[in-house]
Amino acid sequence: MYNHILLCTDGSPAADIAADHALWLAERLAARIEVLYVTDIRILEGPWLADFAGAVGAQPYAALVPQIEQIQKEKADTILNAIRAKCAARNIPNEIYHETGNLVPIVLQHEHRADLVVIGQRGEHAPWNLGMLGSSVERVVRASIKPALVTADSFRPIQRILIAHDGSNASRKALNDGLDLAGRLKAAVTLLTACHPSTEETAATFLREARQLAEQRNLKPHIQLVHGDPEIEILHNAHEIGADLVVMGAYGHTRIREFVLGSTTHHVIRKTTLPVLLVRGA
Repeated sequence: MYNHILLCTDGSPAADIAADHALWLAERLAARIEVLYVTDIRILEGPWLADFAGAVGAQPYAALVPQIEQIQKEKADTILNAIRAKCAARNIPNEIYHETGNLVPIVLQHEHRADLVVIGQRGEHAPWNLGMLGSSVERVVRASIKPALVTADSFRPIQRILIAHDGSNASRKALNDGLDLAGRLKAAVTLLTACHPSTEETAATFLREARQLAEQRNLKPHIQLVHGDPEIEILHNAHEIGADLVVMGAYGHTRIREFVLGSTTHHVIRKTTLPVLLVRGA
């Protein structure tokens, strides 16, 4: 299961909610937490600083950069130490890291030790994003090869899990992870397959197989076979059953898909008000 959780934070309200989820899961899964704060190198080397240097001259600019670095260090220390204190209060083993550089490569370097990456749906610039999925979040989720928990607007204990299943490799992996997690958390499970009428027979077969896997784990899932677009039906049914978590497969890496999230995946994590666990296939 998830024994090592990588929590990505930027100190935003969304990151605080992600931290609540990570700590809650760590307590129940007896997991350790690695907390990562990344100072974007563009803050220190971006075009605006070059423009500023041209305006004020080389000497003031040279003196400014160390001050910005110190401000970023103090900000990171404050955020990371606050999470460390929360971990200590709950006796959760933890490590904290402050890195400077490009976000995605640094997250990928750290995630090789982790079983699960946890990140907030929108970052510190959310008030200016007009409800759009945070660009940093999308880049991390797109590049990550580990299961990623994208948290939303609020925290609540996970008592009901909706697992979306379509028979794909990623979906099968998500099904196994979702069922294992439900067993550990003693959560109720709903298995959902959305299809068009012409593919109902195949979809029903996938759903029967999923139910058998759940029952082998002594779970008693609720089964739903619905007609419609998966991205719409996942969100609608998650709301209808009062789900606390959606589990679904994410597209794997290909030469094309490494640049674009699958449309269903992107739609769900952009529109949902629930945490979504994305799992890639082998």
